[in-house]
Amino acid sequence: MSLPVQKTIRVHKLPIDGSIFGLITAAGSSSRYGSSKKELEDLEGLTVLERAIEPFIPYCNAILITCPKGEKSRFEELFSKSKLKPVLASLKSGFIIAEGGKSRQESVLFGLRELAANCHDEGVVLIHDGARPWISKKLIEKTLNCARERGACLPLMPLTETPKIVEGDLIHDHPARGIIMSAQTPQAFSFPEILAAYELAHREGFKATDDAMIWDRYVGPVSWIEGERQNRKITFKEDLVTGISSLESHSFKMPLSIGLGYDIHPLVDGRPLLLAGVLIESEKGEAGYSDGDVLWHAIIDAMLGAAAIGDIGLLFPPGEPEWKNADSSVLAKKAFALIRTEGWQLANIDCTVIIEKPKLAPYREAIRTSISRNLELPIESISLKAKTKEGFDATGHGEAIEAHAVVLIYR
Repeated sequence: MSLPVQKTIRVHKLPIDGSIFGLITAAGSSSRYGSSKKELEDLEGLTVLERAIEPFIPYCNAILITCPKGEKSRFEELFSKSKLKPVLASLKSGFIIAEGGKSRQESVLFGLRELAANCHDEGVVLIHDGARPWISKKLIEKTLNCARERGACLPLMPLTETPKIVEGDLIHDHPARGIIMSAQTPQAFSFPEILAAYELAHREGFKATDDAMIWDRYVGPVSWIEGERQNRKITFKEDLVTGISSLESHSFKMPLSIGLGYDIHPLVDGRPLLLAGVLIESEKGEAGYSDGDVLWHAIIDAMLGAAAIGDIGLLFPPGEPEWKNADSSVLAKKAFALIRTEGWQLANIDCTVIIEKPKLAPYREAIRTSISRNLELPIESISLKAKTKEGFDATGHGEAIEAHAVVLIYR
């Protein structure tokens, strides 16, 4: 039921274009969790907070996290050493850490203000709990797409227990289970309007339990989509253990497939040397009908092979004008989109590039970051090795470059 107040803010344009912002809340005290801060607990090699942030990176122009007042330097130190640092650094409008307030509502308001001050753009903001580390990219996409079309959206889950309304120690009412649902995050909104609504709530002293309640009061109804059972929030210590156990049980049953990709290109004068879209300083570059990016081509073949849906020559036939000097980063994203339509997701990529010179060590992290950014895969799931052929064959004589890629996918 909408809150009985005059709606004073209107969404001026639908569907919503523009940038995508992530606002991840981690400014709470974790009082119900115990002595440690739940968002900073270890979860399979990353903190809970890093796990919550990671799936948003491929979609967002900027990501802001809120931290407890007085702890900004602690969080800055954490992320200066984070495995996510290279991909966070690649965000177009930056990665921001902002101190929160006395409540979640105040922290979100401070975060929205900081995003507005730093990004100067319109679009959609995804507001997510930093204690929900098991959010899927599929749910992010569904919520984002719904918000673009409708202005506001959040995921809801049906209750599994019978609800009761109580007053004191007595049951007051027995509502139908079908009309009461449990809210999850991310909650997504048109950015200028949710900021304006938060500002109004702040001036009026209105207290809300979540972002949708503020939108409903000052802007209008909020659309919803079905959430995911795995997208649970960590409140108590047992929630972390239960979540890990549940996902381990699920992942054991996930179908897996492996693909192998290989490519070789001559090295010639007058062409750039590109590896996963990263320009390598070299006297020679790859010859090819497209841009000749041998590493992308090997990865594309590995993805398509793992999904058993052809190869790069079938998908992007040489000789067609559309692919003449084509950017292979674009081709890789098209191939990735194709395997996702078949229900597959990337789990891991292992690559080897064989070239006599130049040395690739200075470019290694930039290449991994490019793969991560374009294929929406955590950087720690991407391996890159460089080898030489010690003078053997055309590659060993500096006349060619080779790339091998192995890709693991699941659904």
